[in-house]
Amino acid sequence: MLLGTISGRITTKGISFNAEARVRKLDYVSIKDPEGRWILACIDSVTRYEKKTVATAKVIGYRDGRGFLKTPRVPFAPNTPVFAAPKEFIRQSLGMGKDGVYMGLLEGYDIKVNLDTDHMIRKHIAILAKTGAGKSYAGGVLLEELAESKIPVVVIDPHGEYSTLRFQNKNKKETKFLQRFGIEAKGYRDQVRTFGVSSGRPLRLNSKLSAEEIFSMLPAALSSTQKGLLFSALRNLEGKDYNLRDVIDEVANTNSQAKWNLVSMLEFLDGTKLFSADPTLPQDIVQPGKISIIDLKEERPEIQQIVAMKLIEDMFTARKHGKIPRFLLMLEEAHNFCPERGFGEVASSRIIRTVASEGRKFGFGLCIVTQRPARVDKSVLSQCNTQLILKVTNPNDLKAITDSVEGVTPGLKEEIRDLPVGVAMVVGVADQTLVIDIRVRRTQHGGEDIQLGESRELVETPLAFNPRISMDEVRKQYKSVQDISLLHYPLWMVRALFGSKPATLFVDGITGEVVFQRNDIIERSHGLRELMGLAPSSRIIIFYLTRKGLATTERMSEDLKMPLSTVQSNVKELMSRDFLETDGYMFSNKLKLENIPPDPSNVQLSEKPAKSELGGRKLEFMVSQDFTRKVLELWDMPIRSIDAAYYPYWLVAHKGGKVLIDAMNRSLDHDTTKLIGKFI
Repeated sequence: MLLGTISGRITTKGISFNAEARVRKLDYVSIKDPEGRWILACIDSVTRYEKKTVATAKVIGYRDGRGFLKTPRVPFAPNTPVFAAPKEFIRQSLGMGKDGVYMGLLEGYDIKVNLDTDHMIRKHIAILAKTGAGKSYAGGVLLEELAESKIPVVVIDPHGEYSTLRFQNKNKKETKFLQRFGIEAKGYRDQVRTFGVSSGRPLRLNSKLSAEEIFSMLPAALSSTQKGLLFSALRNLEGKDYNLRDVIDEVANTNSQAKWNLVSMLEFLDGTKLFSADPTLPQDIVQPGKISIIDLKEERPEIQQIVAMKLIEDMFTARKHGKIPRFLLMLEEAHNFCPERGFGEVASSRIIRTVASEGRKFGFGLCIVTQRPARVDKSVLSQCNTQLILKVTNPNDLKAITDSVEGVTPGLKEEIRDLPVGVAMVVGVADQTLVIDIRVRRTQHGGEDIQLGESRELVETPLAFNPRISMDEVRKQYKSVQDISLLHYPLWMVRALFGSKPATLFVDGITGEVVFQRNDIIERSHGLRELMGLAPSSRIIIFYLTRKGLATTERMSEDLKMPLSTVQSNVKELMSRDFLETDGYMFSNKLKLENIPPDPSNVQLSEKPAKSELGGRKLEFMVSQDFTRKVLELWDMPIRSIDAAYYPYWLVAHKGGKVLIDAMNRSLDHDTTKLIGKFI
């Protein structure tokens, strides 16, 4: 079909033509060059004027005798006819075979896009999209295709979205499109297996850990002295079939005072119940033709990262030694498992960087799926040479894609921003960037429903207290204000139960102290940070004596339901560190703990945060959710949820210095100003 004739500026890379028929952006056209070869081009813009329509097209090229894609070396002649490209010519020019991973149809055409399976896996894959644009859906389509090809896959699934691959798709909104895509609904019950810490097939990690593995898993960095203690303990256990409990006992038996923080952190690891002398082996997880889902939806982020780190370490070692077949690892929410360096290092960061750089030569493929490309380690993202890019609108994420992903030019930013939901740009597999309409799933989708043809914007809005004191009120009160701005201070908001009463407790996101309200005044505890550095049993004893005042070891044992020998050994250690004092019979606490409410449900903040956009400056959290959970253990409070929330301050430049004014009650907060002075 004739579409028009070439006019205006002509180069070997692009043309423009006067459209004499209906044309659309992304339509493919064919033009005969001066040497008689048919050349494929793709329309990249259409402009309608009062009396004419002008289209521009990017030249893709032609296949030579050996099948290589080449571009013409001589520009087209003016007035050369431009035709709609035939389907087979498009398929042949773009290098799309009839076999491979069938991800969908070429946008605007009834042409199946089959991507080379081996190329995709060997080059690593990235599925990048904003929330709600269909990244998990596209990940499910990829897994279905790998299941059809009997390729082993392991999925680290933090939200439990992929176990539904076992069941055929019965969603009527989707199944009506099955015929259009030329597929049938089916499930992969016999191929999909689910492993989990709390559900599914039991997942247990090898309790015989190396020093490097322990360093990566611990919730805080160790001092050189503590590292020395750990190396010494492992050296003493060398040659033995030891476990994590043996390491703890070995460290506890040393004479160094530096051991207690280390013991506390090791007890955190042991308390996760992840480790076993009878672990789940890589051979149990990676099996021919099977998709193994590691379902971590019930686990805290730090536990998810530990599980990912240890599993990937063990699978990488097993693959290098040929103990398991070639396979693909799919990593959902990859920004949480291998964050960019500026967002902090997590337990799984190092091994994922190793797999990204070295995995392909050992037959260990990697597929990362993320809604925040800017927060993924750049060295990992840049190693993924096959990309499925769906709608992305965040400027930082767009920049991360164009900077780190080979084949995506700055000019494609707007194309990515304008992609409809369910449409993907595929880069790195074919010689040309492809825009495809992701096919419907054969299986049930475990994530949020994709509304076909309907775009939507989902934005995570943080919790924040609404300031009760305005900027103008602050200016009236402090006449010599030089500058004023809003500062959002981080708090962890914990919903829990105290006995049978619901309670909402706030933990300072920088100091780790409890924040509460007494007589309309916001107060903080003091000393919890030092207390939390003790071993769990020692913490319980200190906190008990803080409330009781005096007690014998026998009374402590009875009230705390703790073996008398354990109480006695902990009391002896606390005495040696001058944290307790005694008259020879009764013991009392010397550790300076102040302002710790005995009943958190009676001192809750009267104001509650709500979801709102944050204007002004936001301070980052320095205390982890895990530390917050430990704090709640002091009251034995079952936790329902932990969320980030932000408390408002007015940061005021006043008389040559800076002070913080509480935006809820107008008071000067000298303590907080002193605490965070170096940040502001």
